[in-house]
Amino acid sequence: RASQSILRSNRKLSSLNMSSSNIGLSDIGKSGSTEKTSESQYNITTWREKISISSAKSRKVRGGNYVQIATVDPETMEPRCRTVVFRGFVKKDKEETSIMKMITDKRSSKYGEVTNTPSSEGKNSTCELLWWFGKSSEQYRIRGDLKFVDGDEKDSFLVTARKAQWGNMSDPAREQFYWKEPGVPYESESEVPTGGRDEDGKVLPPPDNFLLMLLHPVRCDYLRLGDNFRQVDDLVDDEWVAQRVTP
Repeated sequence: RASQSILRSNRKLSSLNMSSSNIGLSDIGKSGSTEKTSESQYNITTWREKISISSAKSRKVRGGNYVQIATVDPETMEPRCRTVVFRGFVKKDKEETSIMKMITDKRSSKYGEVTNTPSSEGKNSTCELLWWFGKSSEQYRIRGDLKFVDGDEKDSFLVTARKAQWGNMSDPAREQFYWKEPGVPYESESEVPTGGRDEDGKVLPPPDNFLLMLLHPVRCDYLRLGDNFRQVDDLVDDEWVAQRVTP
């Protein structure tokens, strides 16, 4: 699925200044100045509405688009977690969906962990993404299916999305995909095309190891520490159903 309905909201989020890391959840909720909220069991906005506001508030924060994504090593059944750059929501018919864009190298461990898990089907598997917004003290734990889009993709929409993402990247980011295999003992790098461009300065086609990584969310666990508000959203029949729960 590449399209889901998007709702809009102007609701303000609370902010929190934390002076100590050695405090409990209830202490955090009482610290600093917070704005009162009117959300109740029957009047809450979905995580998708909330995260649009959260990301807008943190747009100028360095590293504000860094997220953590967790997978499982299929051989040892141990968790693996790393930080990646969130690169926006997929747009369909000029509207943002809930599908989250990232990129990765096909030679990376995360690709093998996802595609080789017993429960995976083809190039899809369940993982969890964590996004913390320090400015508003909000946490999003987003669970869903991870799909990798490579050079063999047949879906024209995804082919275009992969190509566009490659072209929108910075020159240094493109150069990394011409480095040697990740995780092997370091040796001097082989010749890398500057900026991933040809002699005329034109961006080269994406190499085979460049993957567009898409997370298709099915569940979000949201926590706002300013007033100890927590909710869980589940995707039911292509609609987000939100429920407030105890923190």
